[in-house]
Amino acid sequence: METYAVRLTQAEWTYLGGTPEAAEAVELVVRALDQDVLAATGTNADAPEGEPVRIPLGAGRRLVGHHFFVRPSDPDHACRVTHRGLRA
Repeated sequence: METYAVRLTQAEWTYLGGTPEAAEAVELVVRALDQDVLAATGTNADAPEGEPVRIPLGAGRRLVGHHFFVRPSDPDHACRVTHRGLRA
């Protein structure tokens, strides 16, 4: 399974991707590289739903859902995340 890196430069949610055609939810592992990040899932690609999960700097979290979103915990600073579990 390939790992992808994404640079987050804005305070709004960044859409990582999704699997709308999947009958069941899929797992995505997100790792925070430069600062804590917030991650969330949604039922569609428009916006996340529910409470986000905080991912501490250097740590990773497994999310389960159909669409995946991330944003920096500190919106004044850009950061990077990696994720694996979705096909490009």
